[in-house]
Parts: sequence; structure tokens; C-alpha cells
Amino acid sequence: MEPMQDRTETNIGEYIAVLRRRWMVIVGTMILVVAIVAALDFSKTPIYEASSQLLLQPKQSESIFSPAQSSVDPTRAVQNELKIINSLAVRTAVAKAYGEKISISAVSGGDDDVIILSATDSNPKDAARKVNVYAETYQTERFNAIVDDLTQSKLVLQQQIDDFQKEIDSINQPLAALDEKLAATPTTDPTYADLSAERERLDQQIQVRRADMENQLSDYQQRLQVLQLSERLTTTGGVQILNPATVPSSPISPNIFRDLVQAALIGFFLGVGLALLLEQVDDSIRSPGDLERATKGIPTLGLIPLDDGWKNKDEPRLTTLAAPMSATAEAYRGLRTTLQYLALHRPMGIVQITSASAHEGKTSTMANLAIAFAEAGMPVAVVGCDLRRPRAHSFLEVDGAIGLTSVLLGEVPLEVALQQSPVHPNIRVLPSGPRPPNPSELLSLDRTSELIQSLLDNHSIVFLDCPPVLPVTDSLVLSRCVDASLFIAKANSTSKREVKRSLERLTQVNNPLVGTILNGVDAEGAYGSLYDYYGYSKESRSRFLPKLFKRSVPDVPKLDQAVLPGMESDGSTPAGQFGNDQNDGDQVSGPAPLSS
Repeated sequence: MEPMQDRTETNIGEYIAVLRRRWMVIVGTMILVVAIVAALDFSKTPIYEASSQLLLQPKQSESIFSPAQSSVDPTRAVQNELKIINSLAVRTAVAKAYGEKISISAVSGGDDDVIILSATDSNPKDAARKVNVYAETYQTERFNAIVDDLTQSKLVLQQQIDDFQKEIDSINQPLAALDEKLAATPTTDPTYADLSAERERLDQQIQVRRADMENQLSDYQQRLQVLQLSERLTTTGGVQILNPATVPSSPISPNIFRDLVQAALIGFFLGVGLALLLEQVDDSIRSPGDLERATKGIPTLGLIPLDDGWKNKDEPRLTTLAAPMSATAEAYRGLRTTLQYLALHRPMGIVQITSASAHEGKTSTMANLAIAFAEAGMPVAVVGCDLRRPRAHSFLEVDGAIGLTSVLLGEVPLEVALQQSPVHPNIRVLPSGPRPPNPSELLSLDRTSELIQSLLDNHSIVFLDCPPVLPVTDSLVLSRCVDASLFIAKANSTSKREVKRSLERLTQVNNPLVGTILNGVDAEGAYGSLYDYYGYSKESRSRFLPKLFKRSVPDVPKLDQAVLPGMESDGSTPAGQFGNDQNDGDQVSGPAPLSS
């Protein structure tokens, strides 16, 4: 069983690769979302918010009549005041003071007795004015309410005082009558002593009741004095404006900086989601794993990194010669080594190179691979079997007017049509020649097979540049005369459906397919960092990067021309070396022939 850690690392690596491939989608989505949000923000009218803080104070009447309950349940008191603030009476008074109706927000300031009034407007001065007018009007209304409350309380206290005073007068009435009699009776009168004794006895009877009434009367009189004092001291109406509203300097909406940051984050996540979605619906071959899954396990023999010189499709480019130290050139040499090892176990003399459709790099791969074998000292023959859109002669710089069709029709002998390529002395080319009206029928002739087989007499390997599999049957017809076939797929271009359909057609004719080649992959995805470590780097890279990463530079000089054992000074290989696998002690022979 595969370790879970390995699978996790693989999945994370695949996701990172997807994001790297689809970075333009992510960036484009971010830019689009940010642009939309920015356009909406700049088109909106700025909204300003002003606020004021009000401190609530308890009613004086409550503190006077119920001092023990004056601070009970402050939360409920604040909620009651919020309802008063939003009441119809207060709003009507505010509309009369401001000149029109005002919409405000009133909320509790927390655990304390503070209320926060807020108002919004497109004009910052109007926003501040709304809050201040509302706060002042509410303060005035509450002041009037408290004054009315104090006035009503005074009336109640005065009524109580009057009632107690009447009660005391009623209690003192009999005593007052006796006092009048005593005052009218002379002290020498015998009844004076009896009246004095009766008054003393009556006074003792009503003293307790009268004292209680007088105490209550005194208490109410004191409360009345406090109410009168509170009425004179009341100026705020029980509401203190702690912080009057000031003119705001910046709008609360739109907050461009905050909105753009949020838009960038949203755009990033949307871009990642869109990139993953596109990756799921994209049917193109993007990696060696995709190619091997589409081919049901057929090995991928080589990854050819994308070359910047391929941007001009009309101009043939031999990367192996133009940029021998590039990652692309090294990939061709690696593919050559792979084919040499395959030749140890099966015939590899005649190799067919094809693909699913056009513009996937068949001819360029064939030409660069031919140069890679030629540079190894092996004689190479290239046959242009694409009789519909021939390009092999353009890459290898030979005359395409005569070639395979000329020999098959008996117009010229093979020795004349087989031309020496000026790009390398070890390469000979048999171009396609004039285009025939029936390419498939011409290629299916036994004479065509015999002609191709005869090229192995003097060459180690023969490459057939064939047309694509899906549009025409030419490659299928040539399957009978080849030892091995290489199938080219272009990264991010060839679809899995095309690959599967091509392999079905090749399988139907028993084509000897030995492997596939993924062309045009990203250099980093094709072990570009390893190539760069050993000196095979992209030409467009900055020269300061090796210094930045402190990569060591070889302390030996570099030759301008490769030297192989037994090679002449002009680069050619002496006769008899092609296909020679003999070692004579000190001399090392060239590579073994790939034919069986």
C-alpha cells in the first residue's frame, strides 16, 4: 500500500502545478473582481455617518420618592429611553425643529447608561446636524417631561402636607378649645385647676398620635423643599450630551481600500476555484501522468521542454544545433539514450514518428532526434513519408523537389534522391518528393517497404517522418514496415480523446508502438531545475541568477565543438565505423547499430 504521506504530497504537488499552469486565470479573475468592485465604489455616492453620545440620568422624582430603587435595572431603563427616543412625539418634535423628518439609529452604548445616536447622509455637515438636532430636541423634550414630572410631584406633596396639616389641626382642636377656656378663666377661679388638669390629660392622650402626624408632615415638607431645589437646578432634562456630533472627514461607504482588499481576496478564491474547474473540464494532455493514463500504461519515453524559438512556426528550428546547452537539446539527447537502451531488447532500426493531429512537433522532434544520433557518431537516414504536408527537407536543408515519390515512380535512383544534409555529415535525407494524388496507395506498395528496408544497409537507424494518425491513414499503412513507432503528443494542445482514438487505430493495424513523447512541456516541469544545475538553461534567463543563488561555475574551459572517438577533424565519421561495435583496446567504438 502506498504511504498516505506520499499520496498527500503528490496531491498537494498536483494542486500546486494546476495553480501554476492556471495562474493567468487566477490573476485575471482577481483583476476582474477588483475592477468591478472599484467601478461600483466609484459610481456610488459617498455616505457619511455622524454620531453623538448621550448619558442618561435618573428622574429626580424617582430618587426622591424611591431612593432605594433609583439605580435598579439600568438596562431596562436604557431600553425604555430607546423607545422614548423613537417615539412619535420625539420624532414629531425633531421634524418640527429640523424642518423635515429625520431617520436616526439609537443603540445602547454598552453596560453603562449611554445611548449612541447615529445618522447618515451624503453631505457630512447634514449628517452631523441631524444628530445634534435630534439629541438637542430629545434633551429638550426630556427636560420638559422632567419639569412636568417635578411640578406634578410638588402638587402631590403639597396635597399630602395639607392633608396632614388638617389632620393635626383636627387632633389639636379639643386642646385648643381648652386653651381658650383657660385663657378666659381667672387663675383664682376654682374651675381653673380642673381645666388645667383636663388639658394635661387630653394633651397626653393626643401626644403620640400628634407626634406621628407631625413627623410625617415634616418628612413631606423636606421632600417638597428638595423638589423645589431640583426644579431650580434641573437644566439638562436628565440627559447629558457627552460628545456632540462632529462633521465626519471620510465616508463610511464606500470604503474603497477595504472593498478592494476584500475584492482581491474574493477574486483569488474564485480564481482558484475556476482554475480547478477548468482543470477538470480541460481534456488536454498536461503532464506525463495524463499521457500515460490516456495511453493505458504505454511508457512516456521523453519530455521535450518548450523552446522559445518555436514561437515562429514557419521557421524550422533545430534546437540541438541552435542551443546545444538548452534543456530542450538535452531532452533530445536523453530520448536518444532511451531508444538506445530499448534497442538492446528489440529491433529499433526503422522508427516511425507520428501523432494524433498536425502541429504537434513530429518533424521537429524527428529532425532534432536525428541530429542527436548523428552527434553520437551514428549514420542516420531520414525519410519524408508525409506526402501531404512535407517539412522534413526544410528542417534538414535539402532539396525537396526529388525524393521518395521520385524513386518509387522510377524517375531517379535512390542514390540520387538520398541527399547529404548540410546540418550534419552523419545525416542523409530522402525527402518526400513531389506530392502524389494518392499518398496512401503509394505508401502501401511493397516497393515502398523494400526501399525503406534497404536504407538499413548503410545506416544505423532510419527515421520516418509520418503524417498524423487521425486525419489520414498514411501512418497506419506504414506500420507494416517499421520496427518501432513513437507517438508525439503536445502538452496543453493534444486532447486525451485524440490520444485514445489514435491508439485504437494504431492497435487495429498491430503498430509496434514502443512509447510516447510529450512535447512542449514547461521547462520546470521537465526537470528544468536539474538541467539548469548542470548548465542546460533557458536562454531568456537573467545572467545574475547564478550569482544570486551562488551556483558554482566550472573551473575548466568549454570546447566549442564536441569530439567523439574516431571522428575526423571535419566532424565526419570514417567509413566502417557505422554500426561497428568493436573495441580494440585503447580505442572506443561508436554506439551499436539499432537495427536487429
